[in-house]
Amino acid sequence: MTKNFRMRTLMLALFAWPALLVQGQYNIVPLPAGNIYLKAQLWNLTVSSTASATVEANIHLEMKDAQTSQTVLTAVSNSFQLSRGAKAVQMQLLEPIAYSYAPGITVDRSSNGMLPVGKYQVCYQLYLNGEIQTAVADDCEEIEVEPLSPPLLTMPENDSTVNTATPYFTWTPPAPASMFTNLNYDLLISEVYDGQSVTDAIQKNLPLQQAQGLQQPFFTFPLQGPQLEEGKRYVWQIIARDQQQYGGKSEVWSFRMPDKKITAANANLSYLVMDEKATGVETIAPGDLYIKYVSPTSSYEAVVTLRNEQGAVLQTLRRQIRQGDNYLDIPLGGRFQSQQVYAVFLTDRYGQSHTLSFKIK
Repeated sequence: MTKNFRMRTLMLALFAWPALLVQGQYNIVPLPAGNIYLKAQLWNLTVSSTASATVEANIHLEMKDAQTSQTVLTAVSNSFQLSRGAKAVQMQLLEPIAYSYAPGITVDRSSNGMLPVGKYQVCYQLYLNGEIQTAVADDCEEIEVEPLSPPLLTMPENDSTVNTATPYFTWTPPAPASMFTNLNYDLLISEVYDGQSVTDAIQKNLPLQQAQGLQQPFFTFPLQGPQLEEGKRYVWQIIARDQQQYGGKSEVWSFRMPDKKITAANANLSYLVMDEKATGVETIAPGDLYIKYVSPTSSYEAVVTLRNEQGAVLQTLRRQIRQGDNYLDIPLGGRFQSQQVYAVFLTDRYGQSHTLSFKIK
């Protein structure tokens, strides 16, 4: 009986041996794709075979959220011919590709649409076609899908001096917007210590202010909590998220608070009100032009133009406008002379121009 058992075991091993050989004859390797943001880039692969015969194969793909392990999408390629040796494949060779999406997942479902921003694990399996399909090779890789353009900081300008205790921060959203389903922002503001770079300051120092889950690309420094101090330098950065998933970050910009003497002088600043009631010519001190403009609409970028009495343009600049009170500080250079009359124009989001006239003492 023992002899028969050994014979049966030997025969089973002999029948299984070719299958083991087949299992070891194939390989699938994802190719580096740089910045990944399109479905087509998931299909840059190398497959190889040491078998003498040409076979028909297809590829199965599964993409999971790296943090939650939740499946985002699965896909099965069309069949293709696999001969002995290594073969580079791309999406064009594998089409049509059948995609399936997890319930509740918002994804661009076009054949070569944008992938959602985030970090993922992508796993591949190489299957041979036949009556019983068998996975003969597999591999997984970690990918990070980032937006084509990260958030861009706009105000306060980099390395500028802020003349208010409650500065207004603005930035532009990452692009394209189609890569996000629930875009929100985290804002970090930290002090810069002596000898630190701006990168070290934002990474190593405790935030003086940290706002999370902002729904709009703007933020006013609050009067509650720790305050900005005179004479100190600060850094700020925006991190975009899609719900809780990381979606890209901005550069790190810095700004400085003026020293005590400048702050004391600015406490007595007089802002000219730009509205329908503005008539006549206002007189200002040499230096900067200070304007208060009240906007009835939400955030946008306005064009501000300064002209001389003959209508020639002396200066054009852009300022971010928010709903409500806006305090604009406009530096006046050497082209602006005392006792001369000038006009400042602000063009709003609807193309309407608002103006007031002024002269320098």
